[in-house]
Amino acid sequence: MASTIGIKIANGEFYPIMEENSAIRKRLILTTVHDNQPSVQIDLFRSASSVMTDAQYIGSLVVENIKPKLKGEPSIEMVISSNGDGEIVADALDLDVSSGAEHYVLTVSLKSLDERDMELPDFELESNEEPPMGLYQHASNIRKQEKRSSGGKMWIFVLIGLIIILGLAAAWLFLFDGFEVISSYRKAIFAEKTWQSEPEPVRQVEPVRQPEPEPVRQVEPVRQPEPEPVRQVEPVRQPEPEPVRQPEVARPPDPPPVIQAPATPPPPRPQPIARRRPPAPVSSYNVPATIPREGVDYRIRWGDTLWDISEAFYRDPWLYPRIARHNNIRNPDLIISGRIIRIPPRS
Repeated sequence: MASTIGIKIANGEFYPIMEENSAIRKRLILTTVHDNQPSVQIDLFRSASSVMTDAQYIGSLVVENIKPKLKGEPSIEMVISSNGDGEIVADALDLDVSSGAEHYVLTVSLKSLDERDMELPDFELESNEEPPMGLYQHASNIRKQEKRSSGGKMWIFVLIGLIIILGLAAAWLFLFDGFEVISSYRKAIFAEKTWQSEPEPVRQVEPVRQPEPEPVRQVEPVRQPEPEPVRQVEPVRQPEPEPVRQPEVARPPDPPPVIQAPATPPPPRPQPIARRRPPAPVSSYNVPATIPREGVDYRIRWGDTLWDISEAFYRDPWLYPRIARHNNIRNPDLIISGRIIRIPPRS
C-alpha cells in the first residue's frame, strides 16, 4: 500500500499533500502562529494511514529571516514535487520579501530511507554447531583463581583495618591526657594573673551637652487684603423714543404731457424683405394619391425634415409625430440622410 507524504501542522495533525512515488508538484502557502515569529520549521513525514501515530520522519525545512508581523500575516510559499524514483524536493521562500528572496531547499530520497531502516549486522551464529568445551573450562579456571585471590585480599584488608583502629584509640588516649594537663596549667596561670592584676583606672564620664535652644522666630503679622475700590455703576441709559412719523399725503399724479400732432404724417417704415428657404427635396417626390395600408417607403435626402415629409404625404405638416412613432425616431428634429423610412397611412 502506497504511503502519503505530508507535513505536521500547528495543532499536531498530519496534513496530506501527495502520494508516495507519484510524479506530481504542489504549491502551498503557509503562515505563522505567533506574533513577530522569526522563522518557520516545516517537518515532512510519511504515513500509511495519514495520521501522526504511524508517521515516519523524512526531513525538515527551516525558513529564517521572516519579517516581523502579526500572526497569520506572513506568506511563505512551499513548492513540493516528487517523481517515480521516490525523490522528494521541497523549495520554500518568504513572499513578503520584495526582491532577492532566499530559497530554502530540501532533497530527500525515500529509497535511501528504506535501506537505512533495513540495515542488518554483518555476522551470524550457526545454531547447529556446539561451541568447544575448552573455552568454558578455561573460563571456569579463571573464575576460581579470581575467587582465591579475592579471599586472600580480604584477610589483608581486615588486618589493616584493625591496625588503624588500634592506632586511633592510642592517639585518642594520649591526646585526652595531654589536654587535661594543659587545661590545668592554663587555669593556674589565669588565677595568678587575676590575683596580681591592678585595678583599671576609672574613666571620667563626659558631661552630656544640652542642645542649645533654637531662637524663637517672630511670627510675621498676617497682612489683611486691601479692599477693592468700589466701582460706580453707570446709570442705565433709557432708549430715546423714536419720533412719530406723520403719514405722507398722497400727491395727485401729474397730468400727462400734451403732445401736439405734426402737421404732416410721418413717412412709412420700410418693411423687411421676407427670406424664403429652398423647397425640401421631398416636394419633388412623386407622392401617391392614396397611401396603401402597408405604407410607402421613402429614402431621406439631404434637406428633408419630418415636417416637410408630413406635408408632402399627408397635406398636413402637424402629423409628423405619426411618422416618427411608426419608425421609432426618438428625436423628430434629428433624421439621417440616406435612411429609408416607411410612411404609414394617414388614418
